[in-house]
Amino acid sequence: MDINKYGAKGRTARRQLFSLSELEEGEIYEILWLAKKLKQKQQVKEKLGVFDGKNVAIMLKSSASRTRISFELAVNRIGGKTLYLSPADADFYNGLTYLDAAHILRSYGANGLIAKNLSAEEIAELKASALPVINLKDGRANACQALADLFTIWETAGRLSGVKYAVFGDLRDPGAEVINFYVKCGLEVTLCAPPELLPQGETLRALSQFGDVALTSDAAVAMKNAEAVTSIARADCAFGGFSVTPDVMELSPQAKFLHILPVRHGEEVSDDVLYGPRSAVFARSANLIYAEQAAMMLFFR
Repeated sequence: MDINKYGAKGRTARRQLFSLSELEEGEIYEILWLAKKLKQKQQVKEKLGVFDGKNVAIMLKSSASRTRISFELAVNRIGGKTLYLSPADADFYNGLTYLDAAHILRSYGANGLIAKNLSAEEIAELKASALPVINLKDGRANACQALADLFTIWETAGRLSGVKYAVFGDLRDPGAEVINFYVKCGLEVTLCAPPELLPQGETLRALSQFGDVALTSDAAVAMKNAEAVTSIARADCAFGGFSVTPDVMELSPQAKFLHILPVRHGEEVSDDVLYGPRSAVFARSANLIYAEQAAMMLFFR
């Protein structure tokens, strides 16, 4: 399905999201089209009160300041209010199941809940709640972060279907959930690393749910006609000649570099790339706000 030919309806039946893999292709495009509209309106300083009178609870089991800050900004900019339940508010949960907590928050007037890294048991409890929920994960498997990636690629390349996406780094386990998410939307993903850092066996098979993922140890092959580039690091891995440098970027003059941050400066990517004109890293950070707003507007009605 081509996102540029997709007829957005501005609605979805979904009210809860616990995993990136749950999103159907059409739901992804609904979110991205709404994010695009919201960005256009906010860039011309149009005041949006679409969340006037709405309250969003942000419930985090551990400190996650970037998550909290982005959602507080996202909600406030469209007229809503947030209620932050930090790890210091653990007394709120004492003796409560997550289902109990959801019922209490709903009775208080919360219209939706942002949570992070819920356990399988907690997810099962919240699925029985009438309170809309968005559960986030760490890193690239965070649904809103992955949506921000796609939104930025759509902006820079003008499409999603057929976009070649090169991924460098330690790719022994690059995350099947997020790679499948990209391929589901038509991206052609190539993983580039030394042979010992490429996925194998069951890990590789898990990446191919919606189409083949290419593997190479040749940067020129990975970068041929690439329009988007990223890198993945592991704490115990040295990249050697497989970091993203200006020389790598020159292999495809139209490519933009994206990253979720934080990044290993000088190892994963050179600062010349990260802060250079070919970087879409900080534009992507800004786009996270619009992706979060769109998801909440569709799910928290």
